[in-house]
Amino acid sequence: MIELLAFGEVNPDIVVTGVRDLAFGQTEDIIGMTTTTIGSSVAIMCAGAARLGVKVGLVGCIGNDGFGDYMLERLAQRGVDTSFVRTVPGGRTGSSVILVRAQDPTDRHILTDFGVMGDLLASDIKLDEAPGLRHLHIGSWFLQTGAVHELAPVLALARSRGLTTSVDPNDDPAREWDSYLPAALEHVDVLFCNEPEARGLAQVHDRFGAAAALHARMPSGAVVVMKCGAEGAYVWTQDELLHVAAPKVDVIDTVGAGDSLTAGFLAARLVGESFADALALGVASGSLSTQASGGVNAQPERAVAQALADTLVRTSSPH
Repeated sequence: MIELLAFGEVNPDIVVTGVRDLAFGQTEDIIGMTTTTIGSSVAIMCAGAARLGVKVGLVGCIGNDGFGDYMLERLAQRGVDTSFVRTVPGGRTGSSVILVRAQDPTDRHILTDFGVMGDLLASDIKLDEAPGLRHLHIGSWFLQTGAVHELAPVLALARSRGLTTSVDPNDDPAREWDSYLPAALEHVDVLFCNEPEARGLAQVHDRFGAAAALHARMPSGAVVVMKCGAEGAYVWTQDELLHVAAPKVDVIDTVGAGDSLTAGFLAARLVGESFADALALGVASGSLSTQASGGVNAQPERAVAQALADTLVRTSSPH
């Protein structure tokens, strides 16, 4: 039984901490810790949701190589159903090298090998083969080059069957902010984005103006969740703007923190919690995930995340 089905890339991360200014020319520097771990936005979100008690499945593509084997093994260990992950014969599993700045562990540069990401198709989402499914999530929209032109009908079909839907687009490497996503927003119940992503998608400079513009394209009852790092996060609803402040934590790196926030928000909504309570659990989950290198190694269990969520400052204002 799967409650939450997520669609996106399945790649390991090689996280390199303590990176100072790079200089080529055969130079060598001493860095901090290097960690190989579950990577990619969607896989990190799935691992976080499973950690919080959600029955979650992942739709993606891997190559028949060591990186692919690594991802299947590690995701299974964390309770993620990988039966919808398709192996591309002769393909190369994608990967990302994440360079975390020594002077500021919240700043990073990501070097991504695309691998077989483009082989993932919208038809890989098999709603009929997931009994008990309640929510469909699509991540890293702009990386799904083989699927984006057919994702809007899949989201529409999911909603017609009574499922809720969400999208976390992440960055657009082409900086065009289209790829059929604006037209698909009418089928999206929850849009997750950070400030640059919201401004890019809406083509509006002000962050709350961007949230309002995006929300206007979405169905009745939909919300925009804006992830703002150390500031916490916001939810733009039909009637109000909700904010949950982030707690002070000792940050090792922020890789995947936004994905853990997404996991917490969806986990809470799946059990019927309010937008404010869901945002608090999301902020708590994302904040706690920063206390180890990589996106999954400090993801909290539900009781730990909830204990922190209950202490966070919440505000609301009409708009």
